[in-house]
Amino acid sequence: MIDLLPSEEQQQIIDSVAGFLEAQLPVTRLRPGPDGARPADAGLTDALWHHIASLGWFGLGVSEAQGGAGYPIVVEMLVARELGRHAVSPSVTATMAAAHLAARGGETSLASLIGGERRVAVANRVSAGGDEYHLIDGRGADCFLILEETETRLYHASAFGRTRPVMSLDDAVTLDRADLPASAQPLLRDATGDIAHRVSLLNSAQLLGVAEAALRLAVDYAGAREQFGQAIGSFQAIKHSCADMAVRAEAAYAQTFFAGLSQGSRRPDAAYQIAAAKVVSADAALANARACIQIHGGIGFTAECDAHVFLKRAHLLGQLGGERRWLRSTLLGSGV
Repeated sequence: MIDLLPSEEQQQIIDSVAGFLEAQLPVTRLRPGPDGARPADAGLTDALWHHIASLGWFGLGVSEAQGGAGYPIVVEMLVARELGRHAVSPSVTATMAAAHLAARGGETSLASLIGGERRVAVANRVSAGGDEYHLIDGRGADCFLILEETETRLYHASAFGRTRPVMSLDDAVTLDRADLPASAQPLLRDATGDIAHRVSLLNSAQLLGVAEAALRLAVDYAGAREQFGQAIGSFQAIKHSCADMAVRAEAAYAQTFFAGLSQGSRRPDAAYQIAAAKVVSADAALANARACIQIHGGIGFTAECDAHVFLKRAHLLGQLGGERRWLRSTLLGSGV
């Protein structure tokens, strides 16, 4: 039997991370102000970035001999799950993954990544075969992490050509488009699939967090909002919708953390489980975010309600950590 529940120590880590994020980066920070604009400090400021580094998040999975904490991948995933619940920039998990890439390559920049002196953001190819990339929340980033199938590469920001700002569906993060010349050389590269699997797992854990946060928001509203003299959560349509959300979140939790344990124990079917985790968690996040908006009714479509934050973040994260079409073909061709 495999125990998917966190240990006492892991629960303490969860509580610590959740407490910090609730105090410093609550989802309510993304609500527009009286002028309709989002506060300028709603994202990860330099001060918050260095504070996160001081808590040791960027080196959680790096060995103690290399300056990290030496925790297994599932602990990093527990942190990523909380990041997803609070709609924190994917740059945090990108830097966590880049630290592993640097540790594996013996890169001298490892200490600066763990210490927060260097910031890593995600670059995602715009279209298959093209040389244009979307730089996600990358303004001020020192490096960019690219994941394509089983290969992970880290480029210095200067490797990219002229950047052009573009409109982002998820307006909680910045989005730019830039060319990456074919002649550009990565600082670090891993083609074994190990780092790619780690990136995908962290992404799946964030999506799980989105699914769970949408569930919690919907259930809280269904219990507080009254119609015809009773909470709307007592109505069968709302009750069943919330139950479906809970089932999706639980399935995503089980698959995601089983995949993490599979990677940690080097199970032969780890690649299959990791691909399945991304598909299941992405589907759960998107479906739960949609249901959350529906349960909120008319207010669910407004910027003052937090429900839209999770729908936008589900769409964004669904594009990262492994292209869905490739993941599904991996599942179909795995032979498991």
